[in-house]
Amino acid sequence: MVRVKGQLDAPLVNMEAMQQEYWERQEVTLPSLAKLHKPKGWRRWFYKEQAPKVVLQRLADEDWHKIQAQFHDLRQELLKDQPKTKEIASRALKGELLSQDERIFITDADNKARPITYTMLSKMIIEPKVTYDDVVLMFEFLDDYDENTLLAFVNQMTSEKASIMNQVMKERSMELQEINAEMRASI
Repeated sequence: MVRVKGQLDAPLVNMEAMQQEYWERQEVTLPSLAKLHKPKGWRRWFYKEQAPKVVLQRLADEDWHKIQAQFHDLRQELLKDQPKTKEIASRALKGELLSQDERIFITDADNKARPITYTMLSKMIIEPKVTYDDVVLMFEFLDDYDENTLLAFVNQMTSEKASIMNQVMKERSMELQEINAEMRASI
């Protein structure tokens, strides 16, 4: 490294820490809420509307387990309906028209899962500090585009965690199978 007279001893940029922080936190702008954040008074002449944002952070294991335990019965009910939901979703993705009963079933399943989503968001949003009721109110004001964008970020952050947990579970089960095979061989 070349030194110049008066140069500060500064550490090199830690790219790993930056990448980790990037994956841990996500900023989501919500343009549909901009109308609620109009400048008031004389400022309205000089400042334009700005789309507010929320900062999401990946759920900690403790929060994840609390949510899983809190909604255990609801998750079991949704798991019972999962085969029918997958079949309807695959038909919809192929471009087939759904019957009225199937659309009602999908809407009902979405409404059943909403409390889990709202609870996850109340834990994941770190800026601004929100409660469950604040998240419900926010979803009342969001348009479809912003709602889908926010849910996509939540899905991305939770699915990354789920894929990592799945990989760890596979490794642990392989270790247990090896130990079990060794025990059987020794007997």
